Amino acid sequence: MVMNLKKYIATLLLISLLVFVTGCGEGSKSKGLEISSDVQFDKDDYQKIVAANNQLGFQLLKESSEDEKGNIFISPMSLFMALSMVYNGADGETKEEIAKVLHVEGMGVSELNKANASLMSKLHSHSKQIQLNVANSIWLNDEFHFQTDFAQSNSDYFNAEIQEITINDRKSPQKINAWVKKSTNGKIDKIVDESLEADLVAMLINAIYFKGDWTHKFDKEQTQKQSFHLKDGTTKDVSLMALNENLAYFETDKFQAVSLPYGDEAMSMKVFLPKENYSVEELEGMFTVDSWKQWNSSFIKQIGTILLPKFQLEFEVLLNDILKHLEMTTAFDNNANFTKMVQENNPLFISEVKQKTFIDVNEEGTEAAAVTSISLDTASAPAASFFMEVNRPFFIVITDDTTGTILFLGSISNPTESK
Repeated sequence: MVMNLKKYIATLLLISLLVFVTGCGEGSKSKGLEISSDVQFDKDDYQKIVAANNQLGFQLLKESSEDEKGNIFISPMSLFMALSMVYNGADGETKEEIAKVLHVEGMGVSELNKANASLMSKLHSHSKQIQLNVANSIWLNDEFHFQTDFAQSNSDYFNAEIQEITINDRKSPQKINAWVKKSTNGKIDKIVDESLEADLVAMLINAIYFKGDWTHKFDKEQTQKQSFHLKDGTTKDVSLMALNENLAYFETDKFQAVSLPYGDEAMSMKVFLPKENYSVEELEGMFTVDSWKQWNSSFIKQIGTILLPKFQLEFEVLLNDILKHLEMTTAFDNNANFTKMVQENNPLFISEVKQKTFIDVNEEGTEAAAVTSISLDTASAPAASFFMEVNRPFFIVITDDTTGTILFLGSISNPTESK
């Protein structure tokens, strides 16, 4: 197993997130999922956005790999759903650019909403061996008011909780972080700092929590410390879990691939390992919607052994520059058009798109979580300018502003004199 540990985990983790989207079975619906009975969608509408979601994931991996030198763990679905909510408030060129990033050009807002509602219904699953929860929330500065259609669509189709907050109240970020912690089962405990930006108008958040037990558990007694070969030629001792089982497997002249199922095998983690004469960067470049579809149809069950690192990691990434590079530019500047979001005429723009993720892979299974937040600000009114040149005698007063008490005062006629 001679390869780069960090890049290996990066590839493995992308695949696990894609499986969240493509491999989930029907399952029973979570108690927390309440898609409004007022909206209609077909149970198979989710199929309209699965390929688009996966393509976004491949692009995120490529863009993140260029910026990050270590582990990468991203959730394309979390970003896809958060941007879909924002899409309901966009118009004009900004709306077109978001559609391009989401790969849903030509798809109307209603159609996209129905597809997301269908996907949420499909993914929400609770069983003894698998949990998968998707939650959305929108936090609104109480000085503003959402347009009715925007609020209703996000509440109905995305099951989004909409709450008003006071920006300068120290409890507001605590409320947001408490929601994040609850929605990720405590695996991600905060998405905002202790204070919010004064210009914040709204924040849209998507959270995903996954916990799955392996169908074929790894025997803890077989887990051993082994040398892992890094890209720079050095080695690190890592805990490698061992499993000998009848598993779905295939290989090419460039890589090996195995599928590790969860629970009743409706979900899985697919692990791709480049051959020794290929790099993980070359493998990453091969991921496309078409190749992914072809590879998924190539797995055949056979007896074999896999040695898999046991690991836990957290990852955080600011996605502003990546989305701009994907040609979603106007949303981040004064040309942004979010005129369908709030009733007020204040110009809005996206100030930050941030994602935090967590994953724990061990002998029992996998636990993972992702949170994506999109913050929309309004431009502050420019301060009135003035010019003051103190080049003649002047007067000063030092006061206790709480009580209005003057503490010191004086007339300064010559600043160079010491007495």
